[in-house]
Amino acid sequence: MTPSLMEIELTHISKEANVYDVRKAVAAVLHGPDLYDPNDKENKGRVPNFEIIMGKSPAGRIHNGKAILRVGSKLGRHLIKWNRESRDHNIIEVKGDPLRIFNLFNTVPQDVRQTLEKALYVDPERDRLRSQIEEEVQLVRARVAKVQFGVWYRPSDSPSPRRSFSIEHERDFLSNSAAYVYVVYEHKLIHIDVRATTFPLFILT
Repeated sequence: MTPSLMEIELTHISKEANVYDVRKAVAAVLHGPDLYDPNDKENKGRVPNFEIIMGKSPAGRIHNGKAILRVGSKLGRHLIKWNRESRDHNIIEVKGDPLRIFNLFNTVPQDVRQTLEKALYVDPERDRLRSQIEEEVQLVRARVAKVQFGVWYRPSDSPSPRRSFSIEHERDFLSNSAAYVYVVYEHKLIHIDVRATTFPLFILT
């Protein structure tokens, strides 16, 4: 039985290119008129998803000039055939450099297959922006002086409609330990990260 996904090796990637540049170049071909038919019922009315895994460089660069493309087998075979039919113009070009592609004949893990088959394609520019936001958010944190747990209540004998806060538990983080609050953008969480203490990590949603 032919697997639903296949792996294709991409080589000769410019050292100046990152994963978003490669994804953008690959998408331009896979979602272009030569390979993508919007009227094909197998596409279910959406552009096909794929995954790019950049090769790690031992020299400290962002990649080693290679990457793996994981894509649907039918589309992947069309891509290889498209690339071989006319090497003069049927190319994937990144930063002005044409890539070379090879079928790796590898088996794609089941969890990866399910994710790519079910998830919607995300534009690389949009993904790049999200990654930048996540990196910037991680750099921002605020020192926490105290964490208080309690309840809001309105005293029965108070003439004021305003409520008071009854502190049931309080923890000071200035004297014997330290705590910082920061945002986890991806999961929309506020974390209080406690350092040098045996108390557990608090997670506020």
